[in-house]
Amino acid sequence: MSNGALFSTDTVTTEARYQWHLWVADVLDMATAALSGWAALRALEQERTTVTMVIAMAVAWLVVSAVGGIWGRTLWRQLAGVRLVHGARPPGVARTLARAFTTPVDLLVSPVLLRRPFDTMLGLYAEPVARMKGLARQAPWLALLVGAVWLIVTPTRAEMVKYLGRTLTGWHCCHGTREVTWECKTSLSRAVREARSGHADVQAVVADCPVAAERLAKP
Repeated sequence: MSNGALFSTDTVTTEARYQWHLWVADVLDMATAALSGWAALRALEQERTTVTMVIAMAVAWLVVSAVGGIWGRTLWRQLAGVRLVHGARPPGVARTLARAFTTPVDLLVSPVLLRRPFDTMLGLYAEPVARMKGLARQAPWLALLVGAVWLIVTPTRAEMVKYLGRTLTGWHCCHGTREVTWECKTSLSRAVREARSGHADVQAVVADCPVAAERLAKP
């Protein structure tokens, strides 16, 4: 041990050297997929049950995995300074779709085993890249994340109708008797926009909402 072999980085395999960078990126990619699935249901005005949420998030995770396999990069991998490769090449869609099912298990067992058995089986590992170089190419991923957050914090049509038409805070929003909140502002904007588009249920709400009716009357 006097030659320092025990602590030599030469004994660390390429697959293991950057596995924690990839681990962090995978966790954030899964979180992004979960937000995207949730946002998609809200955008489609679908009822959000446990089953539909799980399905939407799973589909979003498959899409994120497939797209991330084309170049081996995602926004979070780029920020973590790695890309996913198979033999120094991008892994491709088929291999990363298979990886989509094994990644949750790898994330759970790697802190204990200190390796990623399923990634190793698929011949996948993390390769270092410059964080800032090529970051601009990840703009679509950033747009996806921002869009997902926007859809989640913006009221759906059902939420807007319920808020403005059936709640006390919505009544105050409609009559301008309290400070305007984010929910109030976005609900009023959507109500006016959809009333102009001819949605009868929203037009009925606007008719009983003086602030929205005043905005609707303006050209």
